[in-house]
Amino acid sequence: MTDEVTRATPVLAVLLSGGGRTLANLIEQSQAGELPARVGVVVSSVQDAGGLEIARRAGIPAATKIRKDFESDRAYSDAVFSEIEPYDPALVILAGFLRKLVVPPRWEGRILNIHPALLPEMAFASGRGFYGERVHRAVLESGQTVSGATVHLVDNGYDTGPVYLRQTIPVEPGDTVESLAARVFAAECDLYPRAIAQYLRELGIGR
Repeated sequence: MTDEVTRATPVLAVLLSGGGRTLANLIEQSQAGELPARVGVVVSSVQDAGGLEIARRAGIPAATKIRKDFESDRAYSDAVFSEIEPYDPALVILAGFLRKLVVPPRWEGRILNIHPALLPEMAFASGRGFYGERVHRAVLESGQTVSGATVHLVDNGYDTGPVYLRQTIPVEPGDTVESLAARVFAAECDLYPRAIAQYLRELGIGR
């Protein structure tokens, strides 16, 4: 990628707390030309999150911000935004980020999250404390016949922002938490880059 193309490509800031599978997918899709944006900076809420190593190997600047180091959610959020703003990101992408963000007005409508269930009807499997296997277990225990993934805009709640795009998958007879999680993540790998690209176009950013 030439310097000129790099400068013209929208930048994404990715926030994470874990292993970085979603980050890895976004990097891969970007490098393949399927996602018309590039990850320009990564911030983790966990010191030794695997996503930091993925960022390092890809040559992406990365930092860690620990919630307990700040007196409030607002102070913590301000520190996160201060970390990413020098990179001039078009969007902030939450990729398994497990801390509360207080969204300042300048970032409203520019933060996306993906949740591994269908919102809003699966609100019982969303909100504070519902992530990863906890979501899929709640879906299975509720007897649902479909699940999927939801990309939504981020507001000041947990998984409460406006729904943007969704992708459904069937819940198969005999599904376990692990098998359902694997199929939902496969759907996420398709949905999230597609949603980001579409949202950028709607904002008039990139191609």
